[in-house]
Amino acid sequence: MEKHCKACTSAFTVTMEDLAFQKKLSPVVGGKEMTIPEPTLCPDCRQQRRMSFRNDHHYYKNTCVFCKKNVISIYSPDKGLPILCHECFWSDQWSGLTYGQEWDASRTLKDQFAALKKTVPRLCIFNTQSENSDYTVHSSRNKNCYMCSSIIGNENIYFSDFIFDSSDSIDCFSCENMELCSGCIYSEDCYNGDWLNLCFNLTDAMFCIDCKGGNRLLGCVGKRNASDQILNESVTPEEFDSTRNRLLTDSSFRQEFKKKVDALRLTVPVPHIWQIGSENCRGNYLFHCKNVQHGFNAKYFEDCRYVYEGHKDTDCCDIMRCGSCEMLYDCTNGIDLKLSAFCNLAYQCDNMLYCDNCHSSSSCFGCFGLKKAKYCILNKQYTKEEYERIVPTIIEQMRTTGEYGEFFPTSISSFGYNESKAMEWYPLSKEEVLARGWQWSDYEQTLPQDIKGIDAKRLPENIADVPDDILTYVITPENGGKPFRLIPQELALYRKKGLPVPRLHPHDRLLALTNQQNPRALYARTCDKCQKTIETTYSLERPEKVYCEHCYLETVY
Repeated sequence: MEKHCKACTSAFTVTMEDLAFQKKLSPVVGGKEMTIPEPTLCPDCRQQRRMSFRNDHHYYKNTCVFCKKNVISIYSPDKGLPILCHECFWSDQWSGLTYGQEWDASRTLKDQFAALKKTVPRLCIFNTQSENSDYTVHSSRNKNCYMCSSIIGNENIYFSDFIFDSSDSIDCFSCENMELCSGCIYSEDCYNGDWLNLCFNLTDAMFCIDCKGGNRLLGCVGKRNASDQILNESVTPEEFDSTRNRLLTDSSFRQEFKKKVDALRLTVPVPHIWQIGSENCRGNYLFHCKNVQHGFNAKYFEDCRYVYEGHKDTDCCDIMRCGSCEMLYDCTNGIDLKLSAFCNLAYQCDNMLYCDNCHSSSSCFGCFGLKKAKYCILNKQYTKEEYERIVPTIIEQMRTTGEYGEFFPTSISSFGYNESKAMEWYPLSKEEVLARGWQWSDYEQTLPQDIKGIDAKRLPENIADVPDDILTYVITPENGGKPFRLIPQELALYRKKGLPVPRLHPHDRLLALTNQQNPRALYARTCDKCQKTIETTYSLERPEKVYCEHCYLETVY
C-alpha cells in the first residue's frame, strides 16, 4: 500500500507484513487490544522525530535544584528545567507522583504532557553504574570515560559513540572489543589500530578498510589474514616501521597517503550490503542479526523492522538507540524496556505508553520522571481497575485527534533541534526549524578569559615535541570550528600511541567519522561482475565497484 507522508509529502510503502507486525506490537490494556493505526509519516520523518529527543554531544554546567550542587547536564541552564544530581534523583526525598495531574478530556495529550514535563525534576545526565565517567550519556558500566554517548562496559574511552567492551581508545564510532584504537568506525576485536573502517581482528594497523585477521597493515583494502603490507603490497618489516613513523609525524605525507588509500579503495570491490554474521536481513551495517528488515547499524537484533543503532533488541519496530529491549513500537533511548510504545528514556520498564524519563516502572501512561511506579496516568496514581478503564478511553479520544499511533512531536522536545541527533542526519537551518514551530538553542557557554590560546597549525607534528603545558592552552581549530582543550588522559594516550595532537574539536572529529557511513537508503542496481539484480546503499552515481555477496566473497577469499 502506497501512502504519502503528512510531513514531507514523499511517497512510502506500508506492506501487509508491516501491518501484521504493528498488530503484534499493539498494546493490550485490561485485556483490550489498542490497535496501532497505519503510520502517517514516512520512515525518515518517524526517525527524525525520535532523534529530536536525543542529545548526545552537548554538555552544560547546571545546578541541582535540591542540593544546589554544580552538575554536568545535557540540559542547558537557560531552559529553566528542574535538574537533579544523581544522589538527589535516586533518593527517597521526592517522588514524581507529587506532580500528578488529572486527565483533561478537553486538551490533547501533547499539551498536557508538555506542561507536566516542565515541572517534574529530571536526572541531569543519563549514566548508571559507572565510575569517574560524569561526562557520558546514555551509558552504563564504564570507568574513566569522557565525553561519550551510548557506551557500555568500557574503560578509558574518550570522545566516542556507540562503543562496547573496549579500552584505552579515542574518537571511535560503533565499535566493539577494541583496545588502543583511534579514529575507527564499524570495527571489532582490533588492537592498536588507527583510522580503521569495517575491520575485524587486526593488530597494529592504520588507514585500513574491510580487512580481517591481519597484522601490521597500512592503507590496505579488502585483505584477509595478511601481514606486513602497505597499500596491499608486501613490504619488509623495516619498510613498514619507517612508513608508519612518517604517517604519525608528517601531516603532508599522511594526507598524500590517504589519497592513495582512497584511490586503492575504488579498485577493490565492495559488497552490496555490509552485514556480518547476519541472516535474512535487509539494511546496512548489520552485525549478528536475524530477520531484520530496514535495519541500519544494528547489533544482535532479531525479528525487527525499521530499527536504527541499537544493541540486543528483539521483536521491535521503529526504534532508535535501544538496548536489551523487546516488543517495542516507536520508542527511543530505552534500556531493558519491554511491551511498550511511544516512549523515550525508559529504563527497566514494561507496559509503558507515551512515557519519558521513567525508571523501573510498569503500566503507566503519559508519565514523566517516575521511579518504581505502576498504574499511573500523567503521574497520578490509580488503582489497576481505574487504570484499565481510563486508558482505553483516552486512547479512543486520541484516535479522533490523530494523536494515537505516533511518537511525541518534535515541538515538545527538551532540546533545541540543533542540539539533537536529528541535526546530524536531517540538518536544517535555524529559519527552517523555527518555521516548523520547533525549538532552536542559541545558548553558548563562555570560556574562561584567562586561558591562553594557540592556533592548531602551530602545534608540533610529532607528539614527542608537544610540551606538558599544552594542557593549559585553548586550541583554535584549523577549520574555524569551536575551540577546545586537551585533557590529561587524552594527551597521555596520544603519547602512548605516538599519535599527533588533533587539529579539530572532538565533536567535529566524530562528525567526520560518522559521515563516512553510507546513506540509510536502498537502491536497485546490478552487480558489477555478474549483473545480478541487487539492493544496495551505493547509488548508481557512486564510483565503487559493487558486487553481490557471491561475487564479493569469491573475490576477497
